[in-house]
Amino acid sequence: MPIKITANYKSAFKDADIRGIYPTEIDDELTYLVARSFVEEFNLSKVLVARDMRLSSPTLHQAFLKGVTDAGAAVIDIGLMSTPMLYFASGQMDLPGVVITASHSPKNYNGLKLVLPGARPLTERQGLGSIRRRLEKGVFREVKKVGKVTTKDVSQAYQSFVLKGSKNDKLAGLNVVADCGNGMSSVIMPLLAEKLPVKFTTLFAELDGNMPSRGSDPTLRKNQKAIKGELKAKAYDFGIAFDGDADRIAFFDETGKYINCASIGAVIAKRILAKEPHGKIVYTNLTSRIYKEEIKRAGGRPVAARVGHAFIKQKMRKEDALFACEHSGHFYFKQFFYTDSVTLALRYVIEAYAEAKEQDLSFSAFMSPYIKYEQTEDVIVEVKDKHAALKQVRDWLAAKKPLSIKPLDGYVVDFGEVWGTVKISVTEHALKVMFEANKKAKAQALQDEVVAYIRSIA
Repeated sequence: MPIKITANYKSAFKDADIRGIYPTEIDDELTYLVARSFVEEFNLSKVLVARDMRLSSPTLHQAFLKGVTDAGAAVIDIGLMSTPMLYFASGQMDLPGVVITASHSPKNYNGLKLVLPGARPLTERQGLGSIRRRLEKGVFREVKKVGKVTTKDVSQAYQSFVLKGSKNDKLAGLNVVADCGNGMSSVIMPLLAEKLPVKFTTLFAELDGNMPSRGSDPTLRKNQKAIKGELKAKAYDFGIAFDGDADRIAFFDETGKYINCASIGAVIAKRILAKEPHGKIVYTNLTSRIYKEEIKRAGGRPVAARVGHAFIKQKMRKEDALFACEHSGHFYFKQFFYTDSVTLALRYVIEAYAEAKEQDLSFSAFMSPYIKYEQTEDVIVEVKDKHAALKQVRDWLAAKKPLSIKPLDGYVVDFGEVWGTVKISVTEHALKVMFEANKKAKAQALQDEVVAYIRSIA
C-alpha cells in the first residue's frame, strides 16, 4: 500500500530539484524518505551532506542524516557550506551528495539539491522521478547495520582549488564591496580575503536564516538597495552580491549600476577562449544577445541549452563545453566539474579588471563595450495551463509579423528593434517573459503588452 506523506510533496518535486514551503510542502518526514530512497535507488554506500543557514535546515539536515544511515550508508557531513562547495566536494571525492537549501527562494522555503558522483545533477527524468516513485511505495529493504556519520571540513581544499593559479601580483589595491545577504557567501568571503591581496568589505555577513537584510535573489532591483547605496556613498572599484546558497553572483560598477550577467559572462568567455580557442560556450534564450555575439567574435562556438542549472550542466557535459552563463547570475565552468562557481566567476572578473585598471579604466569603462543592449527584468505570469498558454502567446506574437519566431525552450521572437523570449516556468504554473532592445523603454513597452495579453487569457 502506498505510504501516506503529510507534506504536499508533489508540489516540492520540481524538474531539477526538490523545493517547497516548509513544512507544508517539504518537511522532516519527506526529507527522511528522500534520503532513504536516494541511497536505495542508486545503491549508495557513502553520501556527502551539507546545509545552508535557513531556520529549517538543521532539522532537515538531521532527517536526511537519519535517512541515509537507516538505509545502511555512511555520511560525510561537511556542515554549513555553500552549494558550490558541495559540488566541489562531490567532484573532488567522486561521491554523491546533497545540500539542504532553497537557493534564492524566500525564507519560508527549503529544499534538497541532490548530485551523483562527480557533481552530476539529478532531474525529474533522470533520478528525481525514480526517487519520488520509490518513496511513494514506502517499502524499504531491511538493513542489518546502520551507517555511521563522520564530519569533514572541505574549506581549505576548496580554497586551494578555486584560487589555484591566481595572478595575485596584479590584484593588489583592488577595493571590492560584497553584499552577502546573510547567506552562505559569508563562508566563502573569508577564504578569498585570506589569500587574495584585494580589500573586501562585506555587508550583512552574519549567517541568519531570517534573511533580515534583503530578499535572496541579488539580480532583482528590490534587493539591490543596500549594495547600490554603499557604492554611491563610498569609493570602491566595483561591488558584488550573492544569493542565499551562494551559487549566484551579481556585479555592480563603481556608481552602483547593476551589470547584466550576460555582459559579465562575455568577459569571462573571452578570457577562457583566449586560452582554449574555438571552444564551445553555452547560452540560453534569456541571456542577452551581447553574450552570443562576443562568443562568436572571440572565435568560440555558441551552444544553446534549456534554462535551469541541471539542464545547462547536462548540455555542457554532452558538448564538453568550457563555460556557460545564465541570466540569473549562474556561471558554470568545465574546470569546476561542469557546475556553477561564484568564486571562479569573481576570480576571472577581478583578474580581467586588474589588467584594465592598469590602463586607468574604471569598472564602468571596462564594462562599457559589453553593455550594448538593455534587458527588462523578467516577469512571471501565472496561468492555468502553461503549455496551452504558451501556444496562444506564440500565435498572438506571430500575428504581429515579427522578423522571426523560433522555438528554443519556449519561443524567441525578433521584431528587429526589440527581441525576447516567452517560456514556460520550470517551477511554477506560469510563463516567464523577458525582452531586450537598444533602448530599455522599447523592450519594456513590448513586455508590458505581452504580459497584459497573457493575463487576459490566464
